[in-house]
This record gives sequence, structure tokens and C-alpha cells, in this order.
Amino acid sequence: MITLLNPSKPLNPVHPVGVICDWMKGVHRYKEPVQPWEAGRTLKIDRDGAIEWETQDWDTIRCPSSDTSLRIKCDGQKLYFSGNIGRFQRSGNLYGLTVAQCIDKWAEVLRNLGFQLMGFGSLFAEDTPSEWGTRLTRIDLAGNYDVSDFAAWCRALLLRPIGRKHPAPGKFGPTWGYDSKRAQWWKFKIYDKDAEQAGERKPRSGRTRARGEVQLGSQWLKREGLHKVKAWTQEGEDMGKVIYGRFAADLFREPPSVEDWSELPPRLRQYAILWRDGTDIRTLFAHDSSYCRIKSKLKDHGIDIGVPCNVTALVQRSRVVEVRPLDALYSVFAA
Repeated sequence: MITLLNPSKPLNPVHPVGVICDWMKGVHRYKEPVQPWEAGRTLKIDRDGAIEWETQDWDTIRCPSSDTSLRIKCDGQKLYFSGNIGRFQRSGNLYGLTVAQCIDKWAEVLRNLGFQLMGFGSLFAEDTPSEWGTRLTRIDLAGNYDVSDFAAWCRALLLRPIGRKHPAPGKFGPTWGYDSKRAQWWKFKIYDKDAEQAGERKPRSGRTRARGEVQLGSQWLKREGLHKVKAWTQEGEDMGKVIYGRFAADLFREPPSVEDWSELPPRLRQYAILWRDGTDIRTLFAHDSSYCRIKSKLKDHGIDIGVPCNVTALVQRSRVVEVRPLDALYSVFAA
């Protein structure tokens, strides 16, 4: 069983104390052409010496105080920016900034580099030929957790889909949505942050500091209206926490346990036992509607028959894994 603990006050389990922006990518289209930022060009030349195509190279901005870097390019029409701006000029990436704070820091860095930023952070004449302003094309959100038994937690999470996406084991923890078809949509992963920072080749089995991270691509952001900066900077609500919670909610739902099955209605208990024994429940129904109805009712009890039962993980759920939200924001950490 997974239990989320905080000794000081009750918390929504899907919300860490502070959700940070771990990566931001966007493009700012100018209303009027500006001076390009030259960082070199890549050309393709055919055998006759003719240029088939050319593209402007990214410029890499580095800071001596940290090992992270930012990527920028400007062709005079558009300004492209990408990187972990919250980590820039800082020595580690355990803590970070909110999306709104990252927007402000990007503006500060770009302005100091001499870029023209008229209208930066706003979007004008959207979806018209004369559109100009800033569009966000990738946002990564992350939260930190103190986990009492990381290996047991990962085994439990491997039985929990996010929406319709089922998890797959990764190098440092389970992943959801990591396939080429969803490159511009969303991806989620849980991994051992302490092991990663220590340069270890595999996650730790006991207590460790874990991180949950969701990558939001351009298509998902546009569909949800979150490609606009103003959607992330509204007063009174931390949109980063809200969006992160939409993905993390399935991971912290009450897990199924054998002890609770005696309380299931007899018909549902029958299907749950068959599922536990390895039966594909879908094959027992002539119509998908009947299967979906049973699946929905069992899911209300924390049992997802759409995922093959991992008997080993099911038995181990009698153990309690404590998951404690940790603060990931620089501002709170500094205080």
C-alpha cells in the first residue's frame, strides 16, 4: 500500500509542495523584422555545388557557475529559445522556478543579450497571417518526493496507467507515453533523483528522493490553451500544480488490496479473482460495452482489469510505502 505523509499539514497527494518548470521551449515572432543573431549556418550542397537548403544554427549560451546551457537562435523574423532556465546560473537542478518565474528569467536573459523583446510574453492576432508574439512549445513540470522504498513504489506504479497510457519500466523508474507517436503530446516519468545526481547507474532500492516529471509538447499545450504565457501567469492559482496534478492523480489513487476484495459485490469479486489469476477479462464478453461497464466499476475500487495482473507486485502491496512531498522551489528553499 502507498501512503503519502506530511507531518505538518494534510496535502493533496498529487501535489508536491512546489511544482517547478524543469524545461521551457518557445518561439517569439516579431511584428517587424529585426537584426538576425548569427551563430553559423548548416548547408547542404549537391555534387554540382548548388545549395539545396540551409538552416541557421542554434547558439549555445553557457554560464561558468553551472553545467547547464541555453539554446537560442534568431533569423530576424522569429526568436527561438530552449533550455532549463530555472537551473541557469545555479549549481544544481534539484530545485527550480515556477513557469511564471521562468518566463520572467527568460525575458531578463534575452534582454541582457541584446534581443528586441517588444511583446514578449503576449500573443497578438492569434491564428491569423499577421500573428506575432510568444508561443510556448514545450513545458516540463516536476515535483520531488521522499520515498521510503523506491523499488516497491515502482513495482506498484507499473500497474497504474495514466489515462489510457500504460507504464513501461525505464532505467531509473517507470515511464508513461514515451513513444514517437506522442512526441508532441505528453510524457511522464518517475525516477530516482538522488541516484541520477550521484551518477549511479541504477536506482536505489530503499529510501531516496524521487522526482515525477511530465513533459508537455506543442500539440498538447495548444489543445489545452496553455501555449499562451498568460495561461500560466494568472493570479490566485498555481497552474503548474493544477496541470501536474492532472497527470499524477492516477498514481496516488487508493491501491487494490486482497483484504478489501471480500467487500466487493459478488459478481465484481468473481471478475477480480479471474483477473488476478491471469485471465484476460475482455475475452469473457461478447460485447465491448459490457466489458467496459465491468472495467469501470472495478476501477472505482482501484482495480484496473485493463492491465495484466502482476501477482508479485499485488502481494507486496501489503507493505506500506511512505511518499512524502518535498519542496522543489528555489524561493522557498532559500528562505
